[in-house]
Amino acid sequence: MDREPAPRRNIRVEDVMRTAVSVTPETPAREVLKILRDNNIPGVPVVNEAGELEGFVTDGHLMDSALPRYMKMMGNLSFVPDDADEWVHYLTDAADKPVREVMTTKVSQVPLGRSELAVAHRMVHDGVSSVVITDGGSVVGIVNRLDLYAAIEGIE
Repeated sequence: MDREPAPRRNIRVEDVMRTAVSVTPETPAREVLKILRDNNIPGVPVVNEAGELEGFVTDGHLMDSALPRYMKMMGNLSFVPDDADEWVHYLTDAADKPVREVMTTKVSQVPLGRSELAVAHRMVHDGVSSVVITDGGSVVGIVNRLDLYAAIEGIE
C-alpha cells in the first residue's frame, strides 16, 4: 500500500530549531560531559562571551582526547587485559582540559531564515547529525536529524 506524500509546507529553521545549550572555550571537559549527559545530547556549540560561535564539541571529541595516542593507531587491542586500568589516568587528565583543546572549529551551521532543505543539505554534505543555527555569527539554536524528520513528517 503506497502512502500519500506529506503535503509540502514551507518549513524554516526557526520552526524546527531548539534552544542550543552552549559552553565557553574555557569550560572543563568534565563539565561538558555532565551537560551532554544531563541534556541527552551528543554535542554543544562553543561560544565566546558575546555568544559568537567559535567551535563545536561532541562526546566523540572528548573520548578521543581521553585515549592514549597508541590506542588510536591500533586496530586491535586484544593484547591489553580487560582489567587493565592503565588508561584511567588519561581520562582524568582529559577531564580537566578546557574544551578549546578538543573542540573542532569547523562547525556545520545554517543562518536563521533558511529552509529545512538547507539544514538537510548541510547535514548530508558535512556528515553530521546536528547543525548550529546562527544569526549574524551568534548562536540562536540547533537542529538535529530527529527534529528535522519530525518537522518534515508533521510529528509533534
